[in-house]
Amino acid sequence: MKNTMKTKIKNWFYKLKLYPSLMLTFNGIFVLAVLVILATSAVITGKITVKNYSTYASQFIQDLSRNVEYITNDVENKSRFILSESSIQEMLTAEHRNPAYNDILQRAKGEITRLIMEQDYIESLSVFDLKGNGFTVGDSPSYISSLSVWKKQSWYPEMIRKKGNYIWVSSDFTGIREQENKILFARVINRKDTMDGIGILMVVLDNTYLSKMINSLSNPAIGEFYIYGGEKLLFGPEEENREIQEFISGIKLTGKEEIDSRRSGRYFVTGCYDPHMDWNYLCVGMVRGVLSSQWINFLIVAMVTCIVIIIASYIYSRFSRGVTRELQSLNEIMGRAEDRNFKEEIKIRRIEEFIQLGGAYNKLINRIHILVNEVMREKLNAKQAQLENLQAQINPHFLYNTLDCISWKAMANDQTEIAEMIQCLSKMFRFSLGRGEKEIELSKEVENTRNYLLLQKKRFEDKLVYLIDIPDSVMKYRVIKFFLQPLVENSILHGIQSKPEKGYIGISAGEEDGQLVVRVWDNGTGIDEQQVAVLLRGDTYDSSGKRHRHGIYNVNERLKMRYGEESALRFENRKNGGTKVTIRIPVDKLQGRSGGSNVSGITGG
Repeated sequence: MKNTMKTKIKNWFYKLKLYPSLMLTFNGIFVLAVLVILATSAVITGKITVKNYSTYASQFIQDLSRNVEYITNDVENKSRFILSESSIQEMLTAEHRNPAYNDILQRAKGEITRLIMEQDYIESLSVFDLKGNGFTVGDSPSYISSLSVWKKQSWYPEMIRKKGNYIWVSSDFTGIREQENKILFARVINRKDTMDGIGILMVVLDNTYLSKMINSLSNPAIGEFYIYGGEKLLFGPEEENREIQEFISGIKLTGKEEIDSRRSGRYFVTGCYDPHMDWNYLCVGMVRGVLSSQWINFLIVAMVTCIVIIIASYIYSRFSRGVTRELQSLNEIMGRAEDRNFKEEIKIRRIEEFIQLGGAYNKLINRIHILVNEVMREKLNAKQAQLENLQAQINPHFLYNTLDCISWKAMANDQTEIAEMIQCLSKMFRFSLGRGEKEIELSKEVENTRNYLLLQKKRFEDKLVYLIDIPDSVMKYRVIKFFLQPLVENSILHGIQSKPEKGYIGISAGEEDGQLVVRVWDNGTGIDEQQVAVLLRGDTYDSSGKRHRHGIYNVNERLKMRYGEESALRFENRKNGGTKVTIRIPVDKLQGRSGGSNVSGITGG
């Protein structure tokens, strides 16, 4: 039964006319190839999206950990200063009934106020002697300013036992009707000479500041950030997401300090453990949200693909109809030769038009065989001659030799300046046409830019002065071709050309913190943020209103594609006027080592 059906389909397809057969074959192959490409791209982009998400989330977690570490270290350092401060020692050891006690107290309070007045993350700082006398600086609830309340807390005995060593506590202040979780630092203050305990220091962090710091990191594309102390949620988003919080409560925290990122069910979880604070930092993102951009891109690609299929089918349909008409005409002409005798036959079993053509071809093949061979030979010879002629026309050596000839002629007539300009132009043509390489040594890129500046120098004369300052140590690094000259050209066209006074252009390069840093600056009219955005988007138009891509856009896109987003162009205005463009390329993404000739120096009037 299956074989019969298969045979029927074959016979039906073989008997189709040329046009529907071509259309079915073309569309079938094209659609299948597109489906395979779409499926492959979906898998690849999904993996890339997840990898990028893990990288971004880990970076956010690292930033959060560093911020918290900075705050805690700063509080600990300030506490050491307070412990040794003479006014604090004097206040804690002074007799409360002493008439000068108030003056001593105010001096100590003033020192503490100056110490913390600019620290937004400190809510209050309290210093008390063991009898409960002392002061609190900052804005905090009244119960925090009472030593009697401290003594009722579970962490107070532990602080006393540490005898001067500090503790970090997340406390709800039990015994208080309206409890509020506080992150506090506490330690016993010892006497300098005897190391006996004479007082207590407590620093309370500002929950509002910490919450804003954490919420500022939250991003719909990354997820929400949480800080857990033990199994208690310390900080989270302003709008609670009960579903995510229930999910987090079931996660077994590993207590590892390194950042860990993994997928768990419907969520991506990235986190690390802070042993100093005994906290866990977590970033939780919905898989659906993380992959949403991938699906949007996939849908866009699918829509564009459908449009391409429709357009391609239309074009191929027109082409196929033309071919069919030509074949039908040829078949009619060959049919009029049926009264001739032919020896060799050809058997064609597919497509009705080809079957008819085969019958006519069998009658004509003996008569036209020799003629076809001669015609084909003549056509091949003509094509070969045409190809050789075109190759000779586009041979770049013809252009180089012509320019060299013009240069020699100019020098022979004492036109030294014209000869120099032609030589510079010839070198730039050689550089542009080149050998098709995508990356070259930095020294060659700089040399091409120098030739361009020499030409512009001839044009602007004393109005243009330029500086190229690049050490030998970076000249052998291989960089993408043709990225420096468009930046210099942009400086001249948009920064210096419109200025009546003398213009300066500088080019420098060097290694900084494991990066190759290239800078191009000028003293032109400067640039605003809107102009930068237009240049980097390529939203420029010619005189007819047609949009075209600008050289700056192309350079920026090639840098990002080859070296990553961190190597994109960065524009800024200089203090004394003009614009500076900076490129930072990680050295580990470059090839080549130190060596080569030094091209640094100042040229121009």
